[in-house]
Amino acid sequence: MMSSRVGQRWIFRANSGWLGGDRVTDLSVLTLCSALVLMGMVILVKFGVDKVRADATSEWPTTLGTVLSAQLEELEYGSDLRWFPRVTYQYAAQGRTVVNTQLTPGQQPQWRDRGDATRFLERYLARSRVVVYYNPANVADSVLEPRSGGRSDPALGLGIALVALGLWCLMIYDWLR
Repeated sequence: MMSSRVGQRWIFRANSGWLGGDRVTDLSVLTLCSALVLMGMVILVKFGVDKVRADATSEWPTTLGTVLSAQLEELEYGSDLRWFPRVTYQYAAQGRTVVNTQLTPGQQPQWRDRGDATRFLERYLARSRVVVYYNPANVADSVLEPRSGGRSDPALGLGIALVALGLWCLMIYDWLR
């Protein structure tokens, strides 16, 4: 029996699954590995888009604006508390007066420590003057801080780790069968 299979590749055997094992097991492994790689790729694409947008906002023209209000919002994530700064500012660009709350490109900053969030918010006192970076194609699109400040670095690591884990699981499964 064994001699009839010698020299045949696993993919060409009549009873083999896609990876040479049982079809149900192969499908499960392929689904899991594909899901890990896909989730990692989505995170990496989002990271790339945020990085490109952050780089683009630093090239936008600037104008002076005025902080209308600055407050700290506390939100509960399960058993975890997070603090979000909410800064409302007004500026004039290309003949329009605009009110906005966007601080940075992409995801807005958040802190787990109230003291860190308060220190960040001290830069934006009510009625103070701030530099506003605005999109010349759409003046309503603006930010106060054009760079994300490295907050996305954990997302980059997570994306790479998920892609690597998915590929590693696939290689280990193929090696073990």
